[in-house]
Amino acid sequence: MSRDFMNPELRLSSGVLLSLMAFFFLVAFIMLKLHHEQLKSDYIAVFGSIASRIVEEHPELEQDIVPFMTTEISREEEEKGKEILAQYGLTVQLNDELFPYVHTAIQKNERAVVLLFLLMALSLFLLNYSQYRTLYSRIRQLALAAEKVVEGDFNIIMSETREGDFSKLAVAFNGMRNTIRNQLDELKKEKRFLADLLSDISHQLKTPLSSMIIYNEIMLGKQLSEEQQRMFLLQNEKQLERMKWLIQSLLKLAKLDAKALQMDRQQQSLNETVWQSIDDLREQAVEANVHIRFENSEEVEFNHDRLWLKEAFINIIKNSIEHTPPGGNIDITIVSHPLYTRVVIADTGEGISQDDLPHIFKRFYKAKTSKKPDSIGIGLALAKSIIEAHGGMIEAKSELGKGTTFSITFLNY
Repeated sequence: MSRDFMNPELRLSSGVLLSLMAFFFLVAFIMLKLHHEQLKSDYIAVFGSIASRIVEEHPELEQDIVPFMTTEISREEEEKGKEILAQYGLTVQLNDELFPYVHTAIQKNERAVVLLFLLMALSLFLLNYSQYRTLYSRIRQLALAAEKVVEGDFNIIMSETREGDFSKLAVAFNGMRNTIRNQLDELKKEKRFLADLLSDISHQLKTPLSSMIIYNEIMLGKQLSEEQQRMFLLQNEKQLERMKWLIQSLLKLAKLDAKALQMDRQQQSLNETVWQSIDDLREQAVEANVHIRFENSEEVEFNHDRLWLKEAFINIIKNSIEHTPPGGNIDITIVSHPLYTRVVIADTGEGISQDDLPHIFKRFYKAKTSKKPDSIGIGLALAKSIIEAHGGMIEAKSELGKGTTFSITFLNY
């Protein structure tokens, strides 16, 4: 009950109702008091008229009459008096109009009771109407706000400054409105993303598919030597590998975006994860004549999923290998701090222009100065998604002709 009385509407209506009850109780008490006074007045008037007539006939009884009127009579005297009056037809069955004082008193009492009842009924009706009118008005406001939200208008806000259930309902409605708006915004973003993704995928698959179609047409339409056929088959294999890598990368990105990926995060050596990433790329680095140097005397433990974080490191290091000329270096260091853990990957490659730098982590983005026609532009985007899934962030600094530095930072709390 105490919870219900937290509502100001219930407190107000209860207070008004109690006030009305107290008021009508006071009015009823005053009316009853006036009725008693009227009864005494009528009593004196009736007995006064009787005494007057008796004294007119018997003056000697004047001194004896008044005491009889004020003293208490016995039951026997009351019954004897009723018998005497009954002989003359004076009983309670007689019409009230034959008793002028009684008739007048009854009429006054009836009018007073009816008037009091009507006033009480009117007051309760007005109180009930006022309360429900306010209640339904606020419900209509809420219904109107809900209709606006359904129509896509999220600017309407339910404001309730008082305590109580309506205020809680308004807060819940505003929260629901914000949730629906955010979900719709997310759906719009997902639709735009899906449209862009399909466009990018079709564009990326178009090139290798076109190459494969041309190779097949040449092989079917011309007489080729075994060596030439082998060359075209190898080209097709290369394009198939490119398509396979693209599809696998897109599937990984889709899982990360949908948060459908369960990270197997464990407290383990970050150094070992970096070493495994380097080992997977060692052959490619040797072919490109690029030196990868990782020297870190301090062993750093970090809570991460080794397979996925290694995937991110591989994509970043691979990007550095592809854009570093022969004889160049890639230096990897781990910085351990009480507040954060940072992995820095710096190369001495061709660098990235300041115009391209803000866009390098976007999917399918290729720098204007890129000399790699086979580059898809998805590796850095995938690395960024994996790092963010670990609660980290990545940034790049670069200067044309001097190289690029990637800083990957994970907070330790």
